[in-house]
Amino acid sequence: MQDANARFPSIAKVLILRQFLWGAAFYGAYVLLTKFFLDELNYSEADTIMMMGAFGAVGPVFSAVGGFVADRFIGSFRAVYIGYTTYTIGFLILGFGASTLNVPLSIFAIALIGYARGLSATSPTVLLGNSYSETNREAFQQGLTVNYSINNLGSFASKYLFPFFIAYWAYQGNFFISSGLMAITLVLFVTFRKQFTAVGNDLDRRPVSMKTWGLFVIGSVAMLGLVFWIFSNLDEGKYLLYALGAGAILYFIFEITRASAVHKYKMCAVLVMIFIMITFYFYYGQMLTSMNIYAINLMSGELLGFIPIKPESNAAFNPLWCFVLGGPTIFVYNWLEKKGFSPSIPTKFAAAFVFSGIAFTLLGLSTHFVGENGKIAADWILWVHFFQSLAELIVGALGAGFIFEMVPRYLSAFAIGLRSVALSLSGILAAVISTKIALPKDQVLTPEIIENVYASYFFNLAAFAIVMAVITLMLSKVIAKLIKKSEDAEKGEGTGKPVSQM
Repeated sequence: MQDANARFPSIAKVLILRQFLWGAAFYGAYVLLTKFFLDELNYSEADTIMMMGAFGAVGPVFSAVGGFVADRFIGSFRAVYIGYTTYTIGFLILGFGASTLNVPLSIFAIALIGYARGLSATSPTVLLGNSYSETNREAFQQGLTVNYSINNLGSFASKYLFPFFIAYWAYQGNFFISSGLMAITLVLFVTFRKQFTAVGNDLDRRPVSMKTWGLFVIGSVAMLGLVFWIFSNLDEGKYLLYALGAGAILYFIFEITRASAVHKYKMCAVLVMIFIMITFYFYYGQMLTSMNIYAINLMSGELLGFIPIKPESNAAFNPLWCFVLGGPTIFVYNWLEKKGFSPSIPTKFAAAFVFSGIAFTLLGLSTHFVGENGKIAADWILWVHFFQSLAELIVGALGAGFIFEMVPRYLSAFAIGLRSVALSLSGILAAVISTKIALPKDQVLTPEIIENVYASYFFNLAAFAIVMAVITLMLSKVIAKLIKKSEDAEKGEGTGKPVSQM
């Protein structure tokens, strides 16, 4: 593309707008699901936590499959286009399920949404990366950060507003809004189809055979049925999610054995990074499970003493802080680089673990400040999210960017999907462990229960985060050595000498 060397190529701007619409649609519906299952579908706290964990995990774990399909069969743009069409239909059906309180229909709808997320999650990053030239990679990293911030803006707006909209349009109305927002993205895809095809992979610019489409349809039906089964059988489904995540990682290890020496070491570095990301995103998963249940049960309805807020809207604090802190974070990075200090991505993850430790320490302390109304001030949750969001923003999309730069291009979409696999495995682990704080329906929250159930859980998480910060610093040295070996191997190939002779 002619402007591929610009700071923001034209198609990158369209992709960033798409990210805003997707963030508003997806997270607006997501924030309502916990209370929807608790209050409308009469799920227990434990089952609701597992449902939210599975919903958060299914899309990411299948994204590796979606990335593989995009890489090898249908192309990145087609994967996004088909996935977003499915999103639109899924939210529409979820609205009908909510209007009739139909449990199977509601589960089928979120299965469709999970399938859509799995198919389309990795390809937008590939399209964004391809919209920049090979000599414009620094701008690509900045574009990833802006894209991430815009996603958070859409997420914040919908997470805060959608719970208030329930009073006017009920749950189904909000789900219909999400469907409408996704429909707008489809208009963008049609309008800029040629430009999207140009930044897709080679398959996007070639026709797909009927045989391939037939296999794709059969595979999609099988995948959708599998997702529906997972949501309908949560106890057994979590083991399937573990197996799928492990399978994706094993396939990546298989590809390592086939790679050249240059890529072999880099891909091993990615493998170490995957472990770090699984552990870090375990804390991200807590925001949607244990932290959310805690806030719904104990958070007051006023922020800073005068701003009205619904307890389920506590999740809006995360994208709010991510959006607000995005610019300052970039400024700090630039300032550090000017001073000659450029921390590695694993080092940034170590710093993120420290901030997660602070966040969960504050969450544990908040249990000692329950007011006479039996609630804690929403300000506590606001500042907990400040530190957790800062941790998330420090690493942000860097994991995806690191993977994109480390793997061969023919594995780009699948490898980026490994970040989502990490998110999936950590999410289901977070849900399983979070069930330890699940309480029976209508349980009276006494000071003893708050102390023994919530406080001890959050303080233990805080301590583990600090331990992981130390481990991550140690692993950063391992990653640095692997990358150095890759660079040595590349020099050896350039001179025609074995690496051992260098």
